[in-house]
Amino acid sequence: MAMDSPVATGAALFDLLAGVEARFRALTTRLPEDAPAAGRWSGILFRVGASRLLAPLDQVVEVLSVPADLTPVPGTKPWMLGVANNRGTLLPLLDLATLTQGGVPARRETDRVLVVRQDDLPCGLVANEVLGIRHFAEAQRCAGPSAGLGVLQPFAQGAFSLAGAVVPVIALDLLLADSLVSQETSTGPGVGTRWRSEAI
Repeated sequence: MAMDSPVATGAALFDLLAGVEARFRALTTRLPEDAPAAGRWSGILFRVGASRLLAPLDQVVEVLSVPADLTPVPGTKPWMLGVANNRGTLLPLLDLATLTQGGVPARRETDRVLVVRQDDLPCGLVANEVLGIRHFAEAQRCAGPSAGLGVLQPFAQGAFSLAGAVVPVIALDLLLADSLVSQETSTGPGVGTRWRSEAI
């Protein structure tokens, strides 16, 4: 009995795998996309220092562990930790604790990266802990604290009550669009007029 050549066998295997992939893609395109329930709001609950905060779920692309290898960016603020390689994409990392509280960045085992896209460019915001997804009725949104959030105050968009505490919602896209942050993550050192007075 004649043996199939390795080339022919490899080609047949490739065709088989290609067919399986094509059928899988055809199947997935028929799956309905989950639409947010009317009147519902979903967000990521995270912690910066002792403060619990919420971010809109649709603003967070993924949550990562803090990369071990970071390339520092000379001349930037202390809260600009550096740039990491995330699956072939450069990912600037900002430390939220240092940004909001000052001091020197300190790594913790619970630290996680919230990956947010700003103008189609990813940026990683390092939180001290990510506590998971939370769902609320939009009608539960209340006024957030008028003070106490420091440099995050301008980016607060109301709050939700969770376990008896008022947890502010922070618009991460607006934070990254701020003049100082956007310049630090895209072109290096930058100075935003409002941030000069914060003495970070």
